[in-house]
Amino acid sequence: MPSHLIFFLCALSFLSGIAFAAMGLPFVLTLVPAAILFSVIYICGERARLALIGALILLSGSFYYFLNDYSYRILVLNVPKSGEVNGLVVSDPVFSNNSQSFYLETDFGKLEIRTAQEPVYEYGDTIKVAGSISVPPQSYYGDYLAKENVVGTMYNPNISLLSSNGGNRIMAFFFGLKNNIKSSFKEIFSPDEAALLSGIILGVNEDFSKNFLQNLSLSGVRHITVISGLHMSIVMFIVFLSLVYVLPRRYAFTITLFIAAFFVALTGFSLSAVRAALMGSIAGLAREVGRIYSPYNALVLAALILVVPNPKILVFDVGFQLSFLAVVAMIYLSPLLRRALRFGNGNGFLNWKASLLATLAAQIATAPILITQFQNFSLIAFAANILILSVVPLIIILGFLIATFSFFFLPMAHLVGFLAAPIIEYVIFIVNLFANSAVLFNPSLGFTGIVLYYAVLIFIMYKFHGEKLAD
Repeated sequence: MPSHLIFFLCALSFLSGIAFAAMGLPFVLTLVPAAILFSVIYICGERARLALIGALILLSGSFYYFLNDYSYRILVLNVPKSGEVNGLVVSDPVFSNNSQSFYLETDFGKLEIRTAQEPVYEYGDTIKVAGSISVPPQSYYGDYLAKENVVGTMYNPNISLLSSNGGNRIMAFFFGLKNNIKSSFKEIFSPDEAALLSGIILGVNEDFSKNFLQNLSLSGVRHITVISGLHMSIVMFIVFLSLVYVLPRRYAFTITLFIAAFFVALTGFSLSAVRAALMGSIAGLAREVGRIYSPYNALVLAALILVVPNPKILVFDVGFQLSFLAVVAMIYLSPLLRRALRFGNGNGFLNWKASLLATLAAQIATAPILITQFQNFSLIAFAANILILSVVPLIIILGFLIATFSFFFLPMAHLVGFLAAPIIEYVIFIVNLFANSAVLFNPSLGFTGIVLYYAVLIFIMYKFHGEKLAD
């Protein structure tokens, strides 16, 4: 068996072991899927030694998760129930419902602080907080906090600012840059336009009205206002195709990676942004090298890079799942859809064919997750995504120009803003239009339904690419 295939199977076994453990399967019971893996590989004619290695690696993945979770639970047990705590603010505040929340790094772990909107605390502030500490609950939200390595939450504590401008200088610089760009958007655009542009460029959405956030969700384009894997993967894919029209492929790909890196930096190198950029880069790389079967090792390697430091994201991070599925779909499902829709080899005017295929593939691959997690999947969301994602690369380019000129020559920033405003208003119009026309489809899939859906999808893609290689 080729070495690249051995690596793929071993990495997949390790990730499967983590997934089984994260879903609550006791370590002893992981012997069952390990035995199944052993039997399947052996029956298919491979050497028993490789099958045994795969089964052992699956068990090691489960054991690795249990060790990681045990370490986290020990931290939670050692969290004091109340008292005064000094710590460093390690995130920008997130505003919602007349409150702000941020993460505080302390001697015994990371705390989530929820307090009033004023005064605003920023990355690098050293503060003293006093109050009671609630440990993460046994719920979906508790799983989210565990995934973020948060060991407790303080609600409305007494806060004293001890000092500012601490923390990592590079991260502090990018946090400050993000806030300055956000302020420049507010100066140039109307409130709704500035909020949408900040969402697309910076991934912040606290300036949206509750009604518009609901419309974004109902229209199926909520992902464009957060730096998510689904957003990043599709946008990088389309930006790359757009740049290829005017630049050599190598330069187009390099600029696309630079845009992804800039996104990540503006978020303070958050896990979700790093994940999104990494997955989006793989999608672009797959198209750059032009090989269908080359990306699968890159995909599983990317998953390992992200999962090993934090194994909980494999099951408890919806963004990770959407990222991975979107990239797989754009690499493996898009060619199948191209043939089914008889699109030929061209991408069409302004890459409309490639944009349509990428968006449709991502929607098909992520539909069960969107249905089960958000309960507002619309059957016409695909059309809204096509109409909006076709102009998102242009909005990103104009947004970068506005941000740049706002630091050096504000009148030019206003001029570019004048050109960008109609495009942003077009996006707002499409969002509201499709939200009011949403055709909701939220069947109760269950775990079995989701597994069957992806089993059929994987089988179809496998058959298609197997036949293509045989041609």
